[in-house]
Amino acid sequence: MDHDTLCKLQEVQFGLVELQLYLDMNPADQRAVHQYNVLSEELHRLKHRFEMQYGPLMQYGFSGSPNRWVWTSTPWPWEIEY
Repeated sequence: MDHDTLCKLQEVQFGLVELQLYLDMNPADQRAVHQYNVLSEELHRLKHRFEMQYGPLMQYGFSGSPNRWVWTSTPWPWEIEY
């Protein structure tokens, strides 16, 4: 498992949550809106790269399974060593 990419995904997701909370209180801050959009695009790229190599990150239609059903071939959350 690509530990660095998974950690980067978590960092970007954390940043997006923090920015979302900030923007809820400061919706006119254009710099924060720009930063949110940049991180959102980065998260999309990271997820795509990770999923192409290791399989879907999420289920229920949030991540596709383009070639075959892979949910049973990837590690369960408790099997991942960080």
